[in-house]
Amino acid sequence: MSKTQNSNSTAIILLAAGMAKRMGTPKQLLPLGKSTIMGITLDNILASDANQVIVVVGAMAKATIKIAEQTKAVIAYNPDYKLGMSTSLRKGIEQLNPDCQFFMIALADQPLAKTETYNLLLKKAEVSQKGITVPVHRGQKGNPIVFRQTHLPELLSLEGDVGGRELLLRHPDDILQVEVDDPGVITNINTLTDYEKIKSQFTQGGCQSA
Repeated sequence: MSKTQNSNSTAIILLAAGMAKRMGTPKQLLPLGKSTIMGITLDNILASDANQVIVVVGAMAKATIKIAEQTKAVIAYNPDYKLGMSTSLRKGIEQLNPDCQFFMIALADQPLAKTETYNLLLKKAEVSQKGITVPVHRGQKGNPIVFRQTHLPELLSLEGDVGGRELLLRHPDDILQVEVDDPGVITNINTLTDYEKIKSQFTQGGCQSA
């Protein structure tokens, strides 16, 4: 798959609007390498084969917009970010190209997830009969998750602090699990300890092998 094929058929929505309540500070803005957690994650996504990249911002909007506007990503501001992840997901979906067939929901605090993994998940989703594609690393389901456009209405109906993983619970028979050699899909930054661990995997020039 390439960006010149299947025009507008695939998209990645990066959710970067959260307040990081458990962390106590906007984790997406924490420095990492020569960039930030969000910056590294976004760079990895932009290098993928997705036809469209959408960044949803909310908390610390001025700073997160500054990062996103340096790229060709579509920026969607969510004024209701305090009401939970579902509101950010909705804002991102509203920006999808009309003919988008598959879209991925990615999280801003996964800087170790590889570009190759994003591409693999999109490719597997396109040839699968399943409506949901999930990465699995050593038996553990992770993120990002790819949805077929048939799940749009249900995703738009979600409320509160829930995201796409809610549909995994509702539709266990509609899931394609893709085994990936990428610990980044199960690595999130929820505490300062998580952050320090990930920082240790970076040099000034970029990310070392996990």
